[in-house]
Amino acid sequence: MRVVPQHAAIIGGGPAGLLSAIMLAQRGWERISVYDSRTEPPKPDDALWGTGERSYQLGLNGRGQTALRKLGALETVEAFSASVNGRLSLKAGEQPEESRLKPPGTPGAEKTYVTRVLQRDRLQSCLLREAAKYPQIGVEFGVACEGVYLEGDQPAVRFCAPAADEEGCELDGLISDDRVQSYDLVVGADGVRSAVRESLSLYGNTRTVRFEDKNERRYKTLPLHPSAVAGTASDLNWGCRNASIDLGMDALPTMEGEMVAVLLVKPDTPVYKTIEGLASGADARAFFEESLPAIIPYVRDDDLERFVTRPISRLPSFSLVEGDIHASLDRGGVVLLGDAIKAVKPYFGQGANSALEDVTILADCLDACGDEPAAAAAAFTAARADDARALVRTSRSFDGRGPLGTARFLVPLLLDLQLNKLAPKLFTPPTLRGLQDERNSFTGLRKRKRAERTLLIAIVAALVGAVRRVACV
Repeated sequence: MRVVPQHAAIIGGGPAGLLSAIMLAQRGWERISVYDSRTEPPKPDDALWGTGERSYQLGLNGRGQTALRKLGALETVEAFSASVNGRLSLKAGEQPEESRLKPPGTPGAEKTYVTRVLQRDRLQSCLLREAAKYPQIGVEFGVACEGVYLEGDQPAVRFCAPAADEEGCELDGLISDDRVQSYDLVVGADGVRSAVRESLSLYGNTRTVRFEDKNERRYKTLPLHPSAVAGTASDLNWGCRNASIDLGMDALPTMEGEMVAVLLVKPDTPVYKTIEGLASGADARAFFEESLPAIIPYVRDDDLERFVTRPISRLPSFSLVEGDIHASLDRGGVVLLGDAIKAVKPYFGQGANSALEDVTILADCLDACGDEPAAAAAAFTAARADDARALVRTSRSFDGRGPLGTARFLVPLLLDLQLNKLAPKLFTPPTLRGLQDERNSFTGLRKRKRAERTLLIAIVAALVGAVRRVACV
């Protein structure tokens, strides 16, 4: 007989944490408490989202969309997101160059879905709206997890008021908290600095591996306005680059038709110091007129004034968890998901998408174990731990430094494109595209690519042998 446990705690009220709460509510769990150390985001229909300054944009690919669809949240998210149907390359003194993808379902289509884009905390706001449909879900902001205790028969969480947000800024006005509460299930969706993960490492064989960032990038956002130039498409991923100073810009649309540009720079470089030293909007305009003149028609003076006041932000570095991503007790369990088990750089498009996918895998484990928390937690490690590690290792292989790193990224990409065109039954599309396809597991994708490389070597060796035999005749 299936007996649904009473109380779950979700540590982290971001997209994965909120989707976990929705999933448990749909399964009939009677109490689901969500705790987040940050402040509540604006409502998804708030006008401020149209300014393009709120946060780093997320692109929801096949994995993320499938997870949201399975749990009934995709319609709400789509209502506040924009579509990306290809790429627009901006070049100084030239007309922007459009490259559009074939629609899903048409012959030769590159994808089975249309990428949907919105700000990370707007996605959070959409899922808060969905979670509000379930009376058994309660969400508290300004509450952090200090640690999880595993000495008893159920996991117990100690809460506290956070001292700083993810950027290290002091937070004011948060509640004072010193509660300890036991739960049937604790879900650690509390990000790269997960307190739940650190607690598990004290009790079992959970171990965090943080990789040195040998190709560090930092970023700053700037709104761009397609409406400033009649006929400019706002349903494309905009790109612009100045290779001479190593400055890149990519921009994704908002639902309101504006673009959020992300400028990526290396720390401790001349261009980084120049951006850091800009003192006024006029300084910023002069800088962009020289470095990225193609974006000038789309920028506004007030946006440039705000641009110089915002700090340059850091991207997460790669990390993964070796060993278990769960703990099982006599009457309860703990699981980790999202960035707590696999942190990747956002320009690979897998952080949020794989985190949403984690939730559906946890749902499968609960199905298989009759919602028994301890058994489902152990099943989640078996189902997802290796896959999470495979994602990080694959993503790191694309992030090499310097000319060699660029070659290691481009050569396999171009090779896979050509091989897939020549022999699609033998060779799959490039790995980056495969990562976005929800039909592939990350471990399965790595194994398939290794097998394809072995096959290619065998084919090349056979051809070389044949040529030598002919030459000897």
